[in-house]
Amino acid sequence: MSKTRRSKKQKPVVLHPQETMVISQAALNALSLGYDFEHRTIYIFGGIDQMAAYRFVTGFKWMDRFQGAIHIILNSGGGSVEDSFAMYDTIRTAENPVIVEGLGMIASAAVPILQAGTIRILNPEATVMIHDVSYDIEGRLSSPVVGALAKEAQEINQRYYEILANRSGQSIKDVKEWCREETSFGATEAVEKGFADEVLPVRVLPRTANEAMREIQGLTNPERLPVEKTEKRIKGKK
Repeated sequence: MSKTRRSKKQKPVVLHPQETMVISQAALNALSLGYDFEHRTIYIFGGIDQMAAYRFVTGFKWMDRFQGAIHIILNSGGGSVEDSFAMYDTIRTAENPVIVEGLGMIASAAVPILQAGTIRILNPEATVMIHDVSYDIEGRLSSPVVGALAKEAQEINQRYYEILANRSGQSIKDVKEWCREETSFGATEAVEKGFADEVLPVRVLPRTANEAMREIQGLTNPERLPVEKTEKRIKGKK
């Protein structure tokens, strides 16, 4: 015979001044998909495809209903450029300022997402890589199909160049040349080229165990980049 187990009453967690919710399975599922609604943060990790774009747009649109900066953590080697453009447009048409923080690799189709941010931040060891669009084709193709694909690739590349050039201040000619050669930039160089605004400072590590203990004892808030502390930096950039 089984016993009925009574669950304890769950405490509400404030997601935003206008709204609260009880931690439920749905909320836990949202966190597992990369949404931190409490801190208005979205994590984009891995390849970009239609499903990734769908998950991003739905979560982003919900957050954008309420006033306050939205924080995106981005670590992606790219994927579908069309779905990347959908995510780019979603950020660019947002009502709120958006902080995009690059972590690890930000490559190919992921780069426009970085460029869409009101503030573009890179971690010290992040890498930005840009290149021309490519197609994976199987089977035999007729000349008209090959010609159509070549024209489509040229048009997509031009849109890609314009996004990078317009935000960075670089010329279309230079961006085009970098993309043809598949060029990578370290965090500092990416800032110098205009593909990001700043590099996060690294914390100086303690040299001895005693210094480490003193630092741990004096630590009151481990959060490095709370969204609420970025409001002053965002003013005037939207």
